[in-house]
Amino acid sequence: MDNLPLFINHYQTKLQINNIFFDVYFVLIFTLLVFLTFQKSSNEQPLSFLQTNQLRGLGITLIILNHICYYTEPAPFLYGIWAEAGMIGVAIFLILSGYGLCCSLETKGIQNFFTNRILKILVPLVLALSLLQFIYLVLTPEGGHVLLALPKVLFSMYSLDRKTWFIIFILFWYCLLYLTYKIKLSNQQKILFLLGVSCIIISLPQIEFLAKGNAFSFPFGCWLGLNSSWLKAKINQILRQQTIIIILYLIGSFSASVLLILHVGKFQYHSAYSIIVKAGLLGTSISIACFCYLLFFKKVKFNISSEVICSTIVIALIYLNCTSQFFEQNILGEFNIYWGFVRSIANVLFSCNLILLVSLIGKFKVYSLFLNSLGKISFELFLIHNTFLVHFDFFLFRLPIVIGFIIYFLIVCLLSIAFKQLNHIIIKRFLVT
Repeated sequence: MDNLPLFINHYQTKLQINNIFFDVYFVLIFTLLVFLTFQKSSNEQPLSFLQTNQLRGLGITLIILNHICYYTEPAPFLYGIWAEAGMIGVAIFLILSGYGLCCSLETKGIQNFFTNRILKILVPLVLALSLLQFIYLVLTPEGGHVLLALPKVLFSMYSLDRKTWFIIFILFWYCLLYLTYKIKLSNQQKILFLLGVSCIIISLPQIEFLAKGNAFSFPFGCWLGLNSSWLKAKINQILRQQTIIIILYLIGSFSASVLLILHVGKFQYHSAYSIIVKAGLLGTSISIACFCYLLFFKKVKFNISSEVICSTIVIALIYLNCTSQFFEQNILGEFNIYWGFVRSIANVLFSCNLILLVSLIGKFKVYSLFLNSLGKISFELFLIHNTFLVHFDFFLFRLPIVIGFIIYFLIVCLLSIAFKQLNHIIIKRFLVT
């Protein structure tokens, strides 16, 4: 024990643990914590604050599990599942962010948008990265000079912690959504604009593949928020069905999501271009067939001007030809356009199933206290957990992983609670002044 270093950085040194931690222990303990902490609830509506908190708690659990799995050796038996869990967790956060933000903007408007929303992200982010940078300065010889190191907290976040790509990504979407409200687009135009941006994100080879894989998540969440009344009515309509029917639907839908994820992860890169061409031809054929059916058999009149048709063709030509300039990166590369589209759709579908699953639990007038508690500090947990998991591992490697993880998790939860309280005090002071 005396020969052990003060900490281990798992960006350089993989954590050695037993596979059974992932394949049995973690799943068993997590499941027990969810079910044994069930509490009574009353008059719960789909996507209520209580239900979205539980979804956030589930999302951050998937992300932490994914990060532990990524930095360990040997790979667990179910590595293929755990490796994908983090992206599902990110999708949950993005969908709920878009949903909650649109619901808020629809009722309160855009007044004080940046003060009320952006500060809630930036203050805990700066606190978390400052803690990380402070530990680097104190405990590592390569920490650098404080005057050169501290600016990284704001201007070079990714160099400190790679997970900050998500923060920049969510701030990007916040600003775009604000713009759609500022220029007073209709609800339909808002969604079309955001989906157009999603297509651009998937197309550009320089964009982080994690962003490509969740390009549709935030716009989908915005669509849910803009149609929240209709959505809640539909979920309630589904929940009125027999429980066995809902469970069978969830099993089928989850299976479809998993098959999409497995498919997009295994297909040969050189076949991606042919898949895109075939999908495009099939989609075009179906569209023409539907158009002809409605026009000639249903006698539906289409008030589509030549200007709309021509502008659509021009936009499509620009998009397809611009993306073809990055042929090798986008079509043949590891995370190409096809991968981005299919993975984004799979993440949205999987997250929808989780939303319905949590709503189904609410149908029985119960909720998980464990998931709800994690959900309340989920953002702070996201910011802090890597500091003591990857950068500075003081706990996991010194004890058996079963004990070490419990100590680690309790510490990061307590720190997250403290950060949340400090964040609340700072924002309150700022708003008062």
